[in-house]
Amino acid sequence: MVDDSKRRSRLGTKQEVSPGVWRIRMSCGYRSDGTQRRMSKTIHGTVRDADAALVRLADDMGRCMAVGDDMTLDEYFHGYFLPMKESTTTKANAKTYESIYRTHIADEFGSSYLNSIDNIRIQHWVNDLPPQSAANYVRALRAILNQAHFDHAMLEQPMGPDYKYRLPRGRRNAPKPVWGAQEIAECLRRLEGDEQLFPLWVCMVGAGLSRSEALALDWESIAWTQVLGMDGRKHWSALLTVEQAYTAVDGMKEPKNDRRYRTVPLRPPFSDALHEHLGTGPICQSRHGSKLTGKRLTPCYVPRRWKALFAEGGALHGMPWCEIGRMRATYSTLMQRAGVESSVINAMQGRTTNSPVLYTNYLNPGNDTYTESADTMARYIV
Repeated sequence: MVDDSKRRSRLGTKQEVSPGVWRIRMSCGYRSDGTQRRMSKTIHGTVRDADAALVRLADDMGRCMAVGDDMTLDEYFHGYFLPMKESTTTKANAKTYESIYRTHIADEFGSSYLNSIDNIRIQHWVNDLPPQSAANYVRALRAILNQAHFDHAMLEQPMGPDYKYRLPRGRRNAPKPVWGAQEIAECLRRLEGDEQLFPLWVCMVGAGLSRSEALALDWESIAWTQVLGMDGRKHWSALLTVEQAYTAVDGMKEPKNDRRYRTVPLRPPFSDALHEHLGTGPICQSRHGSKLTGKRLTPCYVPRRWKALFAEGGALHGMPWCEIGRMRATYSTLMQRAGVESSVINAMQGRTTNSPVLYTNYLNPGNDTYTESADTMARYIV
């Protein structure tokens, strides 16, 4: 009687290396250098499980000519992934991937064959990452390996939706601070005389634009209408058309994706205040002395100019510090406080309906929100 544990099938061979553990091997076709394409896998289960795995492996090798070729992660990244990113995304995005790969991924996985990278190795790598930036590095490796699987360069998808990785402790999970309604009202009053940054700030905190989107905005991209307010007075209302973004690395560029092409409303008191600064050309311009030049303000200068406003003698001196980039998050937080559904906030800011970014990076309610919520609950109980 033939020992079923060592029998060769029509597809390949299987061997029970220990109880319930099988090693399957098969060959199919030839590589570009003329050598035979071979693959092997370890299977846990019965002899039927091993036979079924042989069938699946044969199907994979028959459909995908890349399976069985020896390709390292270095070869895939520099030969396929990075050139694809350079031709389909922004320079800044491709540069970020190249930097993360070179400094945090290549040493661990670069010389490894794609099909030898599994979830256990990845988790060990994650454990040694710096906590404050682990999420970014894991996200980059996931994008690379998922693309490799999509390109049929890998059989398994070790960073697909079925795999969850524990990030190292010490990572700061809470979003950075944002302003509340009182701080916004105070800034609206104090900053109104600043011809340079006030329009930028208004479009970020009043319409939820990102800094790069607001910097790319021209006065000609804003449509104005007069409306009758609840107070019986006429007010200005505006629609901001987002078609470009302006960054230090890429200069003027198209938005990240199609969802970023949008028209966003700006309502009083923000629209009234912005209309007072109405001009031509870029809404945020560089300055020569005390006069605006008409040229678009350099993105790198904005954080320094904003920080200077908080120094002694500055328009915002004495106010709690909040980065200019967090004005978009301030908008999101106050929109949620006003009762706007998260899917609507995501749509207005150019994200997918179920994007987790709103909760992981943007929303950060302040103490006034907590107090107001506690008072609301107390009224229900009494």
